[in-house]
Amino acid sequence: MTSAERIKTLKTIRGKDLKIRYTQDSFEDTVISQRQFYDENGVAIAPVTPKLLERQVVTNNPIIAKVGTLEPRSVSVCFGSKVNKSGESNFKVFIPYHPGDAGHNEQIQEVLNYTSSSQSVEPKSPLRLTYSGENR
Repeated sequence: MTSAERIKTLKTIRGKDLKIRYTQDSFEDTVISQRQFYDENGVAIAPVTPKLLERQVVTNNPIIAKVGTLEPRSVSVCFGSKVNKSGESNFKVFIPYHPGDAGHNEQIQEVLNYTSSSQSVEPKSPLRLTYSGENR
């Protein structure tokens, strides 16, 4: 197999950016962009959960509100990967709910319980989650 064929075989097709209403720790709402990744077969890899989709904003406006130096709260999700040399694939999933909102913990639980149907990850459930709070 040539290196060009190998690269084509291992290619990850990047999907779409979802616009999400994010509630900052200061209780201000803004719109952020959550990247969704797909494998070479068009199957979603990273968890886009029902709680995250509840916060999706449908708009034709391509401009996302600037959040300055804000790094939104998120969960880094690690899956085993057959296509990466490290044997792992990591994806960031934003947690748009304020920590005092019940949706905050519910979304984290949905990510923890996520099962991928992508053939590029094994096992199909996350190996680990790493939570990061909001930083400025």
